[in-house]
Amino acid sequence: MRAPNKIVLSLLALATVSEISLHAQEIAAKTAPTAETAPKTTTAAKPWKQAYLSDGQPDWQGFWRANPGGDTYDISGMAPRPDTALQGDGKKKTPIRRIPEPADGKIPYQAWAATKADNTAAHVDSPTRPEYVDTQAHCLLEGPIRFFIHSGFKVLQSPGYITFFAEENDESRIIPIDGNAHVGSDIKLWQGDGRGHWDGNTLVVDVTNVKAKSRLDMKGDFYGPDTHFVERFTRVDANTINYEVTVTDPKVYTQPWKVTARFTPSHGDDAHYELWEDACHEGEQSADRMVIPPDVAKQLGVAQ
Repeated sequence: MRAPNKIVLSLLALATVSEISLHAQEIAAKTAPTAETAPKTTTAAKPWKQAYLSDGQPDWQGFWRANPGGDTYDISGMAPRPDTALQGDGKKKTPIRRIPEPADGKIPYQAWAATKADNTAAHVDSPTRPEYVDTQAHCLLEGPIRFFIHSGFKVLQSPGYITFFAEENDESRIIPIDGNAHVGSDIKLWQGDGRGHWDGNTLVVDVTNVKAKSRLDMKGDFYGPDTHFVERFTRVDANTINYEVTVTDPKVYTQPWKVTARFTPSHGDDAHYELWEDACHEGEQSADRMVIPPDVAKQLGVAQ
């Protein structure tokens, strides 16, 4: 038999290679991952990085709000709310506990101070004397702590200052961060004299010189004219500022105690949002009517 020539051999080799290639493609098609089985590829989120202003301050400008917030009936979250205290959806508000120290969550009053606070709390929902009416009902300034829990607020920064503007009650707190000393001790202010400094990305505000006429909450928790507040605001990510304040006054409390809250951005979906005047007391008459004379209270069946 005559041996096959080179052309025939080449054709046979090409056919063999083509068959092997086709078989390999069939195997690959059967084992290739489908859209359902293919591993998902994700793009790792970039870690948040604090932005800074031209003067070196961490940039916190914008609108923030305590979350959860709005409820200032009882800062300890232990007192039962009256039936009239409802949310917008008609459900009763859930008390919010904000005191991590001491461990029992209660304000560590001296004995005389506890008696005063308890007496106010017993009359706050049916007041018979002006001192039982919550200062917020008169649209008076709320002082440290309550300022940040009652409503949302705007942060505005300028060289040497950080300013907080409340959305309700037309309040503001202007905090110098220039390192200057407090004003004289004989000057008492509704918001106290706050002096701030930056400890890394934490804003520390030292508050003295409080007038001590506002309350910590509706039910009557209070502080004195010598109470010292140290507030610490720490931005931990794009959507969170942790707030912690230490309250010290040996004349009113048996030990220092703390309040905490968490602030999150508000109105972020509205680029055109702006603060409007909250003319709380202009023409307002209900505060005077909150004091119920004993004879009227008896007729109404209101507990005294």
